[in-house]
Parts: sequence; C-alpha cells; structure tokens
Amino acid sequence: MRPLLGIICFAFFALPSMSQEDTDQATIRCYYRFSHKMKTGDKETIRQDTLTLDMGPQMSRYYDERKLKEDSVFLSVIPDYGVDRIKSISVIQNRDPGSFNPSSGDTYRNDTYNGITEQIFKNRKEGKIILLNTAGTLSSDKYKGIDPVGTFNWTIESDTAVFFDYPCQKANLRFRGRDYEAWFTPQIPINEGPWKFFGLPGLILKVKDSDGLFDFECVGLEYLNTPYDIKIPEYKYFECNWKEYNKVISKKNSGEMININNGNVTIASFNADSSFQPIELE
Repeated sequence: MRPLLGIICFAFFALPSMSQEDTDQATIRCYYRFSHKMKTGDKETIRQDTLTLDMGPQMSRYYDERKLKEDSVFLSVIPDYGVDRIKSISVIQNRDPGSFNPSSGDTYRNDTYNGITEQIFKNRKEGKIILLNTAGTLSSDKYKGIDPVGTFNWTIESDTAVFFDYPCQKANLRFRGRDYEAWFTPQIPINEGPWKFFGLPGLILKVKDSDGLFDFECVGLEYLNTPYDIKIPEYKYFECNWKEYNKVISKKNSGEMININNGNVTIASFNADSSFQPIELE
C-alpha cells in the first residue's frame, strides 16, 4: 500500500491555522494516468501525471499525491533551516525567473506547473464539487471554488471493452464545450470517476475527449483495509464560483525560489512563462 501524504503548513509563512472536518471515509483508492497536451512555444507536448481518487459512500477526493509531497518539502525548507538562524527575509513578487539567479548560498525551486496543484472534492449526494487551490505555494491566498455541476447527462451505449482487467461499458457526454467518451465498470458499483466526472452505474476507468487533448485511464486500484478519512482543510478561503475560480488560477505564478545565504533569506515568485501555454479542461 502506498503511504498517504498530507499537506504540511507552517505559521512561519503566515498561513492560517488549519483544522479539519471529517466528511466521509474512503474505502477504495484508484490511480489514474492523466495524459494532457500542452503548448510550449510553437510545439505541442504531452504531459503525464498520476492522480489519486479516494472514494467513500458520499464523498471523494481527487489529488496529485506527488505534487502535495513536493509542496510540503518546499514549505519545510526554512523551518528545517531554523527560524532562530534567520537574520533577514526579503520577498520579491512577479519576477522574471532569469532575473533571480543567486551566486551564493543554497537555492530551492518549486515550479507550480510541475504537477497538479488542484484538489477536487465531490459531494455526490448534493451534486456539488469543491475545488481547492492556491495562487502559488508561498502565497497565503487560498481559493475555494464551488461548482454546482448537478447531474451529468450521460448517454450509455451498448459497446463494451476491457480496461484494467474489468469489463466496461461505453458512455458519452457533452460537458462545457467538449465531447467525452467514458468506459465504466458495473463490477465496481460506485458512482465515481476522475476529475469532475461521476453519474454512471459503476466506476469510470477511462475517459477521453474527442479532440485527443485529455485522457484519464486507471492504472491502479486498491481496496483499503482501514478506511481513510476524506477531509477538507478549513482555511480562510477566498470563495468564488467555478468561473471566477478558473480565472484566478489561470493567472497564478509559474513558481517560487528560496535562497538562503548566511542567514539572509530571499523568497521570489515568478511570472508565468509566456512560452508555456497549458490547455485547460474548461
């Protein structure tokens, strides 16, 4: 069983204190390979990330376990160095990455686009999706988007196929300007799937859009011997609807650096790279 990774936050960065409220208990965990196209300059590249879906009777959590670990390690740089050893702190925002190139000391970098920073919590009973994100790892601003998606208007077809050794049935969906083809298995009778998808009589093991931009496919499935609490962190969020949320997140910084030189700390955030253009799902 793979270890679970939590988000480590430190008061040193003026993040709000965190308490958590149990929302459900996960008994099934599914891993999806998420293949998605990106534009870098004039070239299109395909990026792959592995996302985790924890599923309970009412709720689910979808997240990038590796990215959460990477962010936690980055946030621990200064506390691990020792607050009592720090002489000064300088914060530089919206800087060109090439303009911050320290010649001495230790430098640590965290790229926002290196992985999926978003967490998605589904409340299937209420047909509501909760989106959590920050506009940069070091930012104290945390965003919560509420997406009242309601129900998905799937069309179930008679076509069958096998994915991850499970017999699956085909379903089609038109959702916010894109056409999707999904394959779900009635042998795992849980109304769930990757990203925002749910609403079929079985777990969705594969889904892709008709333009070949996005592809989610199950690469691992685990039945948890001990149920795992699905928890929504309680921060002071900027709450907004899903359109406002998507607009804010699309403008987030592309990364941060921390340089520590003889007790003097410089924290710099970078502007988004204009040559890097992620293709958004919505």
